[in-house]
Amino acid sequence: MWGRGLLSRGLHQATRHVSRAGEQAFRDALLNPERVQRQRLARILEHTGSFVAEKGWSLDRNTSWEVFSARVPVTDYTDWATEIERQRQTGERRLSRMTVKRYQPTSGSTSKVKWIPYTQAYLSELDQAISPWLTDMYLRHPGIARGRHYWSFSWMPTELRQTAAADVNNDLQLLASGKRQLMSAVKAVPDSIALADTSDDSQFATLAYLLVSEDLSLLSVWSPTFALSLFDRLSVLRDELATVLKCGHWGNRASCLRNVQCPRSTLVAARLKQWDGRLTPGALSRFWPKLALISSWDTSTSAIWAQQLQNLFPGAAFQGKGLWATEGVVTIPYQGRYPLAVTSHFYEFQDIEDGTILPAWKLETGQRVRPLLTTGSGLLRYGMKDHLRVTDRLGECPCFEFLGRADGVDMVGEKLSPESAMQVLDLVYRRYRETDGLRPISLLAAVNGTASSPTPFYWMLCECTGAIEEGRKQALEQEISARLETELQGYFHYKLARDLGQLGRAQVFIDANAREVYQERGLRRGMISGDIKIEPLMIWDIPVPEGCGV
Repeated sequence: MWGRGLLSRGLHQATRHVSRAGEQAFRDALLNPERVQRQRLARILEHTGSFVAEKGWSLDRNTSWEVFSARVPVTDYTDWATEIERQRQTGERRLSRMTVKRYQPTSGSTSKVKWIPYTQAYLSELDQAISPWLTDMYLRHPGIARGRHYWSFSWMPTELRQTAAADVNNDLQLLASGKRQLMSAVKAVPDSIALADTSDDSQFATLAYLLVSEDLSLLSVWSPTFALSLFDRLSVLRDELATVLKCGHWGNRASCLRNVQCPRSTLVAARLKQWDGRLTPGALSRFWPKLALISSWDTSTSAIWAQQLQNLFPGAAFQGKGLWATEGVVTIPYQGRYPLAVTSHFYEFQDIEDGTILPAWKLETGQRVRPLLTTGSGLLRYGMKDHLRVTDRLGECPCFEFLGRADGVDMVGEKLSPESAMQVLDLVYRRYRETDGLRPISLLAAVNGTASSPTPFYWMLCECTGAIEEGRKQALEQEISARLETELQGYFHYKLARDLGQLGRAQVFIDANAREVYQERGLRRGMISGDIKIEPLMIWDIPVPEGCGV
């Protein structure tokens, strides 16, 4: 143990050393974001692919921001989807002349799965954001250098694992190779668990490895509900985990975890046997007494779950994530604030109030904006669906507060949009309007779950225009709930959240007074009844109607 501790500290010191240059570059950039951002734009435009030339935009490294913004329109995924798919099928370099290392899946507004190209240039841009974040993290939380780390995996939903396994990656693969090797040496969970046959097996193996990592010092996840689901599973599976750890064999899971070595610890197995399964701070501290820092989302709809996660580990510090997406990084935690990742991509911002588009160096404190990203992946002026507020400046660089998604709901990372909600509402309307007189009102995100089951879930509120016998009503709710769940699981991140236990099963609630039920939320917020607009997708942060819930 003494030798392992010395080795671990040496590896952490080396990681800090290789991150130092990137942190210094970032710190210098904070003082002159305009110079740095113009340089980033020039470097990206130097490598634009054949699609850009065919559009007639005439871009090269000498194109200024003023000319670039005049020639290239604001885009979204639909503008790039055909070219991305062509790249995936043929290997052509349509968006960028850089070789695509892999395509990373994520959910889309109008498509159920988007594939984002990851070039080496793009990965380097992400690493430029990670270096200052890591350096600052080690400085502010030195306890993380005293043990192993858990960085969350970008797991695939179960049914995509066989067809897209080569695209699976974890957070550490976003790092430069040297940094990745150093941090891999102190990670608690091996990469191979991400390729287990099912998400359930991946979770089980993750718990097994975390349990034998008694020196765990950093727990880094994206959604706090992911960690909470893991700990819920720990409570439920404690006897099976104890058996596995005692003998060092996966037991009934051996075939599904055939590529993952099983850890062993008779001490931890005995501790599990003695535990009553209650998730209390005292219980979890026995398993991870050295946990120094937890990092996860803690804004918008994640706030209540982040607080619940913090409560389980009162002895650990907590750090909110910056704004990261598959398409790019916008902000990072640094010196207690969330500055723009100014050395990564090229950024523009659209003012939410008047639509004006400005570069980062022209933003004013208090503005509410949405970011547009131009990145080394080949995506130009790509509009994100996030709302931010400019809070202040670090040096001359703007800092931001995340306000929420502009067009959808994202309780645990499922990223559902109004477009996807409209599709499922229309499906139910067309199927049941004639036979049963049903009219879907809205798809609602029950962020607080129910009293009996606190896991968040989606429920569809339907109005019945005629009398429905109670037995038929219950049968319809069950039937439509199954259809709704099937439709929603067609969306990549929703399916993944369901696989990981972060969301409960979708439900349907039918009521003759459905519109009054919908208006209740607005009235509780002080809105005037006539001003309440029915939206296809909305957060439901008050108790759900009795009879609806998982």
